[in-house]
Amino acid sequence: MEFCSAKELQNQTGHGTHHWPLVVLKELLDNALDAAEEAEIAPLIAVTVRPGEIVVQDNGTGIAEETIRSIRDYSIRVSSREAYVSPSRGAQGNALKTILAMGYVLDRERLSEGGDLGDATGVTIFY
Repeated sequence: MEFCSAKELQNQTGHGTHHWPLVVLKELLDNALDAAEEAEIAPLIAVTVRPGEIVVQDNGTGIAEETIRSIRDYSIRVSSREAYVSPSRGAQGNALKTILAMGYVLDRERLSEGGDLGDATGVTIFY
């Protein structure tokens, strides 16, 4: 349940829901920079922000299928950035897990004001 409520995600990220767009942006930019560094290429990053949408595109190789599978398993915490683990970077290895959960939690909160909670989706798309 630690990823299924606003309170728990606030504990995970250290930020309230009003700052979640900045958390998402920071984590996706960090991942793009890490990918470029690992590939030993200069980073090319494009950011688009619209209501309800944050898009970060980069020239990295993308997120491996295995990584996507592992971030959907909320029973474990892992980081693919073991070389970068420090008190301020990559210490928990759950940034993408929190990003996946944020949309669902926000959608669920929106629906709690009069909708059917079973309709919560909070879509996150990786290309």
